[in-house]
Amino acid sequence: MLPRANSTATMKPMRRASRFAVVLAAFLAPALATAQSEPSLRIEHDEARDAMAVHASIDIAASPQIVFGVITDCNRAPKFVPNLESCRILHKDPKGRWEVRETILNITMLPRIRAVSRSEIEPPRRFAFHKVGGDMRISEGAWRLEPIAKGKATRVHYDALFALNYPVPRFLVQSAAYRDIPTLMKGVERESLEDAAKR
Repeated sequence: MLPRANSTATMKPMRRASRFAVVLAAFLAPALATAQSEPSLRIEHDEARDAMAVHASIDIAASPQIVFGVITDCNRAPKFVPNLESCRILHKDPKGRWEVRETILNITMLPRIRAVSRSEIEPPRRFAFHKVGGDMRISEGAWRLEPIAKGKATRVHYDALFALNYPVPRFLVQSAAYRDIPTLMKGVERESLEDAAKR
């Protein structure tokens, strides 16, 4: 007949393991809070409008207010938007609800692109834009910010539709997007984490 297990002796290692798990979680929490994530990206061709549709998202360990501040900062945009030569605000609503921006993009193997867009500003959740001038036939979309982790982090969604005024091989435009959109999302994350670290 086998001897009965000592329940007190078995509980002690379990309690120690439980305490260790709590200490480990507390130690790792700051690292997890600043952990960077990889963006997701889907690119499609809109046959009806003959345009490129972009859908991207990323989780950022910073509040929506901080991320929104980065996304809407025209002066700072050349730091994190690939191939962006300049960004300037042409007109602005005194109440901050909209603005008209001019941007100049210089993308490898494509002609320099001047885009003029009107942006609708809804802090800190939505920053939408649509073409009002420049070299784009279609340029419209929105950044949407979703609070996660009780508002301490942000899920960023970027959905846009683009088409140039002049013919360009589809593979050139799509290869540029596959290269540059993830870099854009990671740039927004980098700038947001830098701002969050200063607070």
